[in-house]
Amino acid sequence: MKFSWNSLKISIAGAKLSHLAQKQKIWDPGSMIEQAKTVFFKVKRAKQSGNIDNLQKYLSVNCFEKLRRELTDLEKNGKKWVIKNQVIKEASVIEVREAKNNKPDCFTALLKVKGIKFISNKDEPAESLNWPDRTRDFSEQWSFVSQGEWWVLDEMKENA
Repeated sequence: MKFSWNSLKISIAGAKLSHLAQKQKIWDPGSMIEQAKTVFFKVKRAKQSGNIDNLQKYLSVNCFEKLRRELTDLEKNGKKWVIKNQVIKEASVIEVREAKNNKPDCFTALLKVKGIKFISNKDEPAESLNWPDRTRDFSEQWSFVSQGEWWVLDEMKENA
């Protein structure tokens, strides 16, 4: 039998989440997962197009500025994001933290994805990119913080 830290994290988060959901409706596990998936696809579309202005209501101020700097740096270097055919294979809540010491409620979602994602030269022709060879599985951890009755993305980390 294979031991999985992620499975353990999911179990612990699930136990905490069921307790928190009884206190406040913002802790609804289904809504949290749907918010993570929705924001994931909005961010990926925005990265692909290079226009993140429509993301402000879904991202914390720090996350929005970090993403803006990232896209500006790519633009300066003549690069672009290439993101295609991404499918979320699994989405799980792996950590929950209740508000404490002036820090808001937050949760971390683990998103397991299959698709194409890489940085390319802006003028590189699509036919030279060899799409099938670039399809791969990857996972990312996205942390969300509460703003009232709403979850906003605060941090994105790609797992190695």
